[in-house]
Amino acid sequence: MKKMNNLFLANMMRVRKNKLYWSLCGVMACISLCVIIKLFTSNSKQNIDNGLFMFVIPMGIATALFISIFFGTEYNDGTIRNKLIVGHKRWQIYLVNLGTSIFCALGFLVAYMMPVLLIGFPCLGIPVMDGIVYLKMVMTSVATMISFCALYTMVSMIYHSKAGATVINLLLAFLLLFACLMLISVLSAPETIPSFGIGGETTYVPNPSYVTGIKRILYQTIVDILPMGQSISFLMGPVSALWQLSTYSILVCLICTTVGIVLFSRKNIK
Repeated sequence: MKKMNNLFLANMMRVRKNKLYWSLCGVMACISLCVIIKLFTSNSKQNIDNGLFMFVIPMGIATALFISIFFGTEYNDGTIRNKLIVGHKRWQIYLVNLGTSIFCALGFLVAYMMPVLLIGFPCLGIPVMDGIVYLKMVMTSVATMISFCALYTMVSMIYHSKAGATVINLLLAFLLLFACLMLISVLSAPETIPSFGIGGETTYVPNPSYVTGIKRILYQTIVDILPMGQSISFLMGPVSALWQLSTYSILVCLICTTVGIVLFSRKNIK
């Protein structure tokens, strides 16, 4: 445990001096400020609830960039090799790096929430949603954030190239985002569509694009499992099956971490 604490403290020293990390924190704060301004200047009456969980998608992209470059630098500089030489176990290095990723992601969350607390609440008021629901959504969004970190850490720890890991993680982030948007678009199609008769009468007929049965269940499950799918769900408003999303996030984290540790343990590090 002492060795892992030392590794974590060493990582934190690097994070503290990392310009990319603080720049991304600034970006998250700017995104938050833009969301508040948009809500405040909107013609329709808006409350702060509409902007509380918009951090999940940009945070998913920010963590992809930061984790790839931060840990990719360890390969380029020979830091990982040096850690192994002094006696650190590979699983220890991996878990500490995952913990560092999660800690830094929490920093992105804090950076987003600061303008909300300092500007959003005074201008738009406190959240109107039920306190218990809000707390559950915060915990679920943090679980989603952790699953992002587990996925990107896995890629960064098993791929030795900083540039390659960055490209892969960013592609993953955007491909998952677009795939989930497409699936949600399909799932959001109305069950019936209007049909206009010769006399101008309007009737509703079945929509051929409406997905039913096993196919609909499969699409919805994919959206719920993928971190980007969960992120979009937060943007769309209060989520009902929060426990289900949290369970999927935990499973994604466990699977990615297990696969990452196994492959990293077998990796030939020069």
